[in-house]
Amino acid sequence: MQTRAEMIKRLAQADTPSIRLFALTKLQGLPCDDPQVVRAQEQVANDEPVHSILKEQHPEGFWIWDHSHYTPKYKATHWSMKLLTEMGLSGSHPAMQQGAFYMRERLRPTIIKTLEQNEMGLACFWGTFLRYQLHCGQLTDTTIQMVIDQLVLEIQNDCTCPYNYGLPCAWGVIRAMWGLASIPSEKRSLQVQQAIRHGLEFILERYSLTKADYPYKEKIHKVWFALNFPLSYNVDILFTLLVLQELEALDHPAARQALDWLAAKQLKSGWWRGASPIRSRSWAFTKGQDTVDGWATLYALTLLD
Repeated sequence: MQTRAEMIKRLAQADTPSIRLFALTKLQGLPCDDPQVVRAQEQVANDEPVHSILKEQHPEGFWIWDHSHYTPKYKATHWSMKLLTEMGLSGSHPAMQQGAFYMRERLRPTIIKTLEQNEMGLACFWGTFLRYQLHCGQLTDTTIQMVIDQLVLEIQNDCTCPYNYGLPCAWGVIRAMWGLASIPSEKRSLQVQQAIRHGLEFILERYSLTKADYPYKEKIHKVWFALNFPLSYNVDILFTLLVLQELEALDHPAARQALDWLAAKQLKSGWWRGASPIRSRSWAFTKGQDTVDGWATLYALTLLD
């Protein structure tokens, strides 16, 4: 079995620039102004696979077509912005700023109507939307503030969703928390802090990560127990642990139990086997000889130090 140091070295030499970038920052702890990190950040934008995604963006800021930001799954604007954020493309990159602006302008009437009519049920969408908007530095934008207000309400309502038979939705809660986790801790309002505490209680105390006994009427979705990258609106244990890490909640006994589950998934080689349920419909997210195992191993190592 490879040692942790050997695996980090291998990830830092991966063909995919995004994996190299995160190996330097998340695993080796190098600051954003370190020359190696600066060079890796430039390579993310200028090399494959991100370069090909950026070539498909229209000058107006959208991908594929203007009449839908959501379809086709998973290449329309919403999904492209999500994937580029997860792949570490700088939020200050012109393409990210254009895409973020396009989505804010497009969704402003929707979020106003949603709040006015007290509508619920799209926490997974708004949480992801907030994530890439904050990645692009838009915390003070009025539309973004309204989205934050909506997510606070959603979490207080346990993200009850019509697509989950009107039941509370774990995917929605965790996606909403993913969005709120991007707000710097010193800038979180009292309402946001209370929502985060409520969400943590839902995830870790009322239900079980490793049992996936969250409210649902059908069988547990198979993605929950896989190590996936990228995901769409759904979540898995690995993704949830990454959110909990950002919220400094990994010391909770339920989170520690899930970390033990993750450690037990390690292969004899030392790596973790990844999965990609939307790979055939999404933009490419690896280059060269890299596979989704690299993403799974990268994230597992960030959690199990």
